[in-house]
Amino acid sequence: MKKSYNIIILILFFTPLITAFLMYGICEFPVESPTSKTEFKIMTYNIHFGQGYDDKLNLERIAQNILTEDPDILGLQEVDNGRITTQGIDMALWLSNRLGMHFFYFPSENEHQGGCALLSKYPIKSTVGYLIPSISSQRVLIHGVVEISSSLNLDIFVTHLGLINWSEDMTAQVDFVLSKTNAVTSGNPKILMGDFNLENDTVQIQTIRTFLSDTMDGFSKGNTFPSFVGLYDIPEESIDYIFGTGYSSVINSYVVRDFIPGINIPEEFGSDHLPVVTVLTYS
Repeated sequence: MKKSYNIIILILFFTPLITAFLMYGICEFPVESPTSKTEFKIMTYNIHFGQGYDDKLNLERIAQNILTEDPDILGLQEVDNGRITTQGIDMALWLSNRLGMHFFYFPSENEHQGGCALLSKYPIKSTVGYLIPSISSQRVLIHGVVEISSSLNLDIFVTHLGLINWSEDMTAQVDFVLSKTNAVTSGNPKILMGDFNLENDTVQIQTIRTFLSDTMDGFSKGNTFPSFVGLYDIPEESIDYIFGTGYSSVINSYVVRDFIPGINIPEEFGSDHLPVVTVLTYS
């Protein structure tokens, strides 16, 4: 009887550890520490709660999509945490462990509601999250200070704005985001990125451009949504952006269209959005 009791105790003790391992993997320390390098790759990616264009939840596919570019700093939107509809996975934690990156996650309404995440190969010194004034679905803005070196910190903002066809006040949301980015007077370079649900020619995007530069300017602007529209067509909308100030130059800026070279099938796309990448230098 005592032997059976001991076995039961061992099962109860190790089951949560095994479950955590299977769900999240083993947490690894990020591979990067403060550095003297001056060129950095930034990515923004709406991951659609890990659900791809084949309607299957597959976070490993999202991780592989990200690893095709291996960004230094990553902004994610539509990130779930503990919801039944996405198998209870803490997606920001899972991806942080899988990619070996620091992370900060801020939900839109409660700890189990989808939100935005900031991931970085470099330490995130401080963080704050804001609830954006929203009429329909609650939206968020997050801010993290990333320590690149003793002489270079970056103020990184990640957001996901509402939808015009849901009667959202997009001007009010953009004004709120800009009020927060403009209020930061650290003198650090800034990055504002995310899914803005606004096309290039909208007045709200033009307003953002009066304060921050669109890193895609001067490069071939690519559409980002929907990610898969057939074998020969291209996405219809350009609604994902990376804006910035304080950088020395933009080496490249592009939309990642092909995750498996030579193949174009729904199973290739981990989300209904395509990621945007920019490579910036800082002197």
